[in-house]
Amino acid sequence: MRRTWLPLMAVALLALAIPAYAAPTSAPSGAAPAVLLPPDTAGLAPDDIAAVVDPLLDSPSLGGSVGAIVLDVATGAVVYQREAAMPRSLASNQKVFTALAILDALGPEVRIETTVAWDATTATLTLVGAGDPTLATVAASGSSLADLADQVVGQVSGEVTLRYDASLFDGPAIPEGWTPDYPALGIAAPVSALTVDRSRIAGQDARQPDPALAAAQAFATQLAERGLTVGDVTEGESTGSVIATTASEPIATMVETMLTESDNDMAETLAHLAGATRTGRGSFASGAEATVATLQSIGVPVSGAEFVDGSGLSYADISSPLTLATAISISSGPAAPAWSWPVVLGLPVAGLTGTLADRYAAPDTRGAAGFVRAKTGTLIGVSTLAGTVVDADGRLLAFALMADETPDVDASRAALDRVAAALATCGCRG
Repeated sequence: MRRTWLPLMAVALLALAIPAYAAPTSAPSGAAPAVLLPPDTAGLAPDDIAAVVDPLLDSPSLGGSVGAIVLDVATGAVVYQREAAMPRSLASNQKVFTALAILDALGPEVRIETTVAWDATTATLTLVGAGDPTLATVAASGSSLADLADQVVGQVSGEVTLRYDASLFDGPAIPEGWTPDYPALGIAAPVSALTVDRSRIAGQDARQPDPALAAAQAFATQLAERGLTVGDVTEGESTGSVIATTASEPIATMVETMLTESDNDMAETLAHLAGATRTGRGSFASGAEATVATLQSIGVPVSGAEFVDGSGLSYADISSPLTLATAISISSGPAAPAWSWPVVLGLPVAGLTGTLADRYAAPDTRGAAGFVRAKTGTLIGVSTLAGTVVDADGRLLAFALMADETPDVDASRAALDRVAAALATCGCRG
């Protein structure tokens, strides 16, 4: 029975969710072991999927405007659809597309290097942002200002001027569809190529109103603690030569964290970085351009899709369920690009990790805990859920569920969870 082996499966899935970036150097030999057993259920007759899913999508909790599609990952065949080609607001499912864009642009193993330049003629240090969303004040692993400061004090002494350069990103720091109070509310910071501690303000929910300045001031503190006298802190272009470098964790780790935690600030930085990699300048526009180019290059239909940010905070980020589910299906299937594997690992696991950790506990959904891996998305009036599920026949399905007239956040989430749970316990061949 499912209950006897679900804890073991949960442990296995949690292990899969741990960020990692190194791909296997060689394929194992012999028959592949079973990774996930099908649910212990007889399933439904092939033609019954619509009879089960339709009433669930008709729930008043979803508000009457719903698009949905279910695909067989192995074959790409459509198993179920409802208004599947109509674009709707993505909410945080935009992050799936952002993940693909940055992985395509840089690959999963690349590390981002933040540097410090020294101009001896003017006694000026310049902290140069390179679009690392994980730069920390002090870090046990990955990039940190402390690492940079340690390198600097070994080469520079006395009084210095500190400059900061965030020019890799340009254009507006807040896009269409955001409100100016997002930083104060702790929803997202203005986007910058130079940030520290994910733009969080210690002890507060709020984000930094000027992330680059905050990072430079934190670096000045680090330098002062090591004996340097730091004068003015100003913005400007880098001059001199590089004397210190700190490298981030791999892009794969960032992507998994961004998807699992649904981190808005990380998503925006990665989208800008994807745009900067393609065009030389990171912006909301170049990030959107990079995202569309990636989707088209891997065979995802983009008709009707429009992207204005990387996180999905804007209602103007729209795509059809077909576009969203196809992106997930391709990333999960036999023809997945070699660089796309962090997308699958980053999807939250129902009842276990990330934004799905506290869901799938109700009597009508807990049977699907561990079987659903999906990205959540929520705005006022919008609820989305898209990912993969193993059905009663052991088949891997990709699905996208999108509702854009929902009357209540919690009720709409629960309604979408019931749909995904139904997919986990049916044969899904209708």
